[in-house]
Amino acid sequence: MRIAITGATGYIGNRLVALATVQGCEILYLTRNPPDASREKWIAYNLHDTDELALPQNTQAVVHLAFNPRLETQHDADAEIAAAVRILNAAESIGARFVFVSSQTARQDAPTLYGLTKWHIEQIVLQRGGKVVRPGQVYGGPEMGLFGILVKTVHRFPLLPAFLPQPLIQPVHVDDLAAALLRIACASTSPMSIYSIAQVEPVSFTAFLKAIAGYRLLKTRFYLPVPTLFVRLVTKLVGQGGSLGSMLKRLESLFDLPQMDSWESLASLGLQLRPMQIGMQPDFDAHQRVRDEAVAMLQYVLNRRPDGILIQRYVDAIAQFRNGRALGLPHFAIRHPSLLALLDDPAFVRSERGSEFAWRLDAATLLAEASQIGAVRFAGINQSAGFFRYGLQLASSVIVEVLWRIARRISLPLFLRNAMKRSFP
Repeated sequence: MRIAITGATGYIGNRLVALATVQGCEILYLTRNPPDASREKWIAYNLHDTDELALPQNTQAVVHLAFNPRLETQHDADAEIAAAVRILNAAESIGARFVFVSSQTARQDAPTLYGLTKWHIEQIVLQRGGKVVRPGQVYGGPEMGLFGILVKTVHRFPLLPAFLPQPLIQPVHVDDLAAALLRIACASTSPMSIYSIAQVEPVSFTAFLKAIAGYRLLKTRFYLPVPTLFVRLVTKLVGQGGSLGSMLKRLESLFDLPQMDSWESLASLGLQLRPMQIGMQPDFDAHQRVRDEAVAMLQYVLNRRPDGILIQRYVDAIAQFRNGRALGLPHFAIRHPSLLALLDDPAFVRSERGSEFAWRLDAATLLAEASQIGAVRFAGINQSAGFFRYGLQLASSVIVEVLWRIARRISLPLFLRNAMKRSFP
């Protein structure tokens, strides 16, 4: 299917394009400048243009991401609303589904012009049958947008504010948000009009900063209690003009952030968000982590190192069905795949992470069975047969299983439970 995306080269748009391409979608870029490698799949789109926009007839969905985050006047807000109506008209003219990416701050009484403008666009989109997506605090991936600002701030300053009372946020990894947007755009029917995509249980803003410091930057930071009342007072004294006033106003909107009930939205999309501990890690080696997982899983199943073709099949399966996300296997299991047997613990397998581990192990088994080396391993092709040989194999399997059961009993109280807690939070 063809999906048109405004802001396709931005923080969220870039990840949405990558995921949609992996899943076989054709992307139509709606940006100010053409992407380097896809000029033929580009239509010039600027938020300040007023001319009618024409989209190809075979465009099935439009995802509207482009937005000016630095609205200062009502004229700026009106331009954003007009730009949204322009792209909505283009989508309606060809019968394409329309998905507007709004904000958690969007509401009728929003304290910022940004949140108020998002809310006004939401009303137009909903009245005309479009879908609205309200993401939580987006993080992970490249250090862009607000997440990039926060990472740079945590990296630069050893002392950070801990606001009191603590404002709560609901994080969502940029790749999980991209997966949600793609599922909404591809769905021909949907029971919901507004999707809240964020972690169900909120975390404090201080805990979010600590996660950036600890998991992203591997640094220790100190936190100074700062009353939110003090920030509000300074905001009134400074006013909303200038960069300082704009930053203080954004802080105020953080203090007044409404909590979203995201459980129903996530359940309707069949989406499971990654834990923040995993999502915060730098993703420059994300692909390599999936490959390491593939080697470990397949080597455990085959009892020998898999070939490159089989590894790539596993990586492709994870990209197709699990959004390319590594599970986060413990380091001891990556180094010594046979130790994956220790994870075959009923208490762990019944957990949310354990069920995901079991799914991936089943996937590795199916892929291995369909391969040539799997035929040797499981069907005994080209292996000498005989009653004595089979008896030895059976006895060996029983002995190994007994030993692993004993090992789990011993290892769980000593180190495995903590290792699993760190890797599968």
